[in-house]
Amino acid sequence: MGQGTVDVVRRAGGVRGLWGLCVFFWGVALGMAGSTAGAAERVYIDITQPGFLKLPIAVPDFKMQGGEEPSLARQMAAVVRDDLDLSGYFKVLDPAGFLESPQQMGVLPSEIRFDSWKAVGAEFLVRAQYEARGGGLNAEFRLFDVVSQKMVVGKAYEARVVDARAVAHRIANEIIAALTGEPGIFDTRIAFVQAEGGSKEIYVMDVDGQNLAALTRDGSTALSPAWSPDGTQLAYVSYVEGQPKIYIANVLSGSRRSVAGYPGINITPAWHPSGGRLAVTLSKDGTPDIYLMDTQGSVLKTLVSGWAIEVSPSWSPDGSKIAYVSNESGNPHIYVLDVAGGNKRRLTFEGKYNTSPAWSPKGDWIAFSSMTGGRHNIYVIRPDGSGLRAVTHGEGDNESPTWSPDGRLLAFSSTREGASAIWAAVVNGEGIRRLTRLGGAQSQPSWSPRANR
Repeated sequence: MGQGTVDVVRRAGGVRGLWGLCVFFWGVALGMAGSTAGAAERVYIDITQPGFLKLPIAVPDFKMQGGEEPSLARQMAAVVRDDLDLSGYFKVLDPAGFLESPQQMGVLPSEIRFDSWKAVGAEFLVRAQYEARGGGLNAEFRLFDVVSQKMVVGKAYEARVVDARAVAHRIANEIIAALTGEPGIFDTRIAFVQAEGGSKEIYVMDVDGQNLAALTRDGSTALSPAWSPDGTQLAYVSYVEGQPKIYIANVLSGSRRSVAGYPGINITPAWHPSGGRLAVTLSKDGTPDIYLMDTQGSVLKTLVSGWAIEVSPSWSPDGSKIAYVSNESGNPHIYVLDVAGGNKRRLTFEGKYNTSPAWSPKGDWIAFSSMTGGRHNIYVIRPDGSGLRAVTHGEGDNESPTWSPDGRLLAFSSTREGASAIWAAVVNGEGIRRLTRLGGAQSQPSWSPRANR
């Protein structure tokens, strides 16, 4: 399918299920040219600098190289554009302003008319082509630096036509990795609670709201989904047997089991970063307290206890601390516990109702929901209590924040357009967009880790 320097990435097999495209890839470098190797050493976007300017990037429709499925030309390009826009790194240019036909222009470095892309304001160009036959898909893409007129990265893929969206997500990941030096997050998923028809079920979707799948279909109430560190399991709370119990489900097979059904409530599970253990809220000894439990349901340790209500634990990335909610000061506030020493300290002092803490994957922020002015908004604060700032600003009620694996985006529920839906925004509040457009209401999102490939 063309010449030039690309990496070949082939579909080696895997399981397709709730994870979507659970496919293992391997890459083989073919004839790494000096231009590509040199470009790979350069980081175009310094992700440590908050004030960088978005990079203008052009993503024309993919070029169809014969075969079947002409609609994939536009569909796959649209997925890549959507992913790059969601990342917050790029100014994705409108294809209506492009000067060349995607089906007529070339894809190889020698065929690219860089001047025409400079004329529309592009600094980077994504050029891709594909061929689909008999349910199989071959696709390849190249990312060009328009200014230097060099190729930054190129990849080729073998997959199934039904996995075309997953291939497009993978292309977006490769672009992010090539320009920032950090892996992309577009092969991750978001679990959430779907309320409709009197029941609440756990659903899973891709980061762009597509590829929906139901994890539970109990006709009961399921809440608080929480991903395991390896992304293969979801812990959640269900009332299917009457009282709230904690379950663990395998997202690939769909199998599940009850792991905590102590007298009283069993709620708000949070996986330890190393896996194999969870922090949970139990009321087996009276008031709701936070305990450390293994995945068989045995309580290993009391983490936080007392006369107050303690709920919603969230681990620091190194597992040394938890953020949680307590009303020991009167109203719900966020506290931080040193697990080894047992020392705790109050983190929030503003707002009358602070809930749903979520520690960022890099450990630098804790997101939470706070009621101010009669509305719930998403805030972030440093673990030492400094740097408090709002992510949302009173557009409906905004609750239950969850971090993307790169710590750059937050997903949360919001009623800004009526019924609760899942939205996402860059942590600075920019680029907010709606992810779910379903009937009923969606809440309590949980962002998965990156898929193991």
